[in-house]
Amino acid sequence: MTRGSTAIFIALEILFLAATQGWGGWPWTAIGAAAIGLLAVVDLRPASLAMVVPSLVWLALFRATGNRELFFPFTIHLASLVALRLGRENLWRGMAGGGLIGGLFLVIRALQQASVKVLGVESVVTALILGLVVATLPVLRGRDVVGGGVVALASLLAYASLAL
Repeated sequence: MTRGSTAIFIALEILFLAATQGWGGWPWTAIGAAAIGLLAVVDLRPASLAMVVPSLVWLALFRATGNRELFFPFTIHLASLVALRLGRENLWRGMAGGGLIGGLFLVIRALQQASVKVLGVESVVTALILGLVVATLPVLRGRDVVGGGVVALASLLAYASLAL
C-alpha cells in the first residue's frame, strides 16, 4: 500500500463523512464512520470505498423528501457491505462486522426514542437481511460485481420493509 493511496482513501473518507454530516447529521455520520472504520481493517485502497458511495443515494433521497425512514436502507447498505468485505476471509468476522453496524443502528434508534414495537421490527428485519447477505458469502468468492448486487438488493429489501 502506498502513502498516496492511503492519503486518497482518507480524503475520500472525509468527503463521505462530510456529506453524511452535512446532509443527514450525526446518526448518518456515526453509521458511516463505523462502516468505513471496519472496512479499513481489511482494505485501505480507494477502490474499496467505491461500494460505499451508492449508500449516498438514500441520503440524497432523504434530503429531497424529508423521509427519515431512509436511514434504515442506508444503514443496511453499509452493514451488508461490511459483512461481505469482512466475511471474505472469515465468516464470523463478517457476521460480527455487519452485526456491529446493525447494533449501532438500533442504539441510535433507541436514542431517537423509537418505540419498543418499532425497535423489535427493525431488529428482526435487520437480522433477517444480514443473515441472507452472510449466506451468500460462500458463493460470492470475492466477486465484487455480484457482491455489489447483493448489497443493493439488501438495501432495497430494507426499503421495502418500511411498509411493515
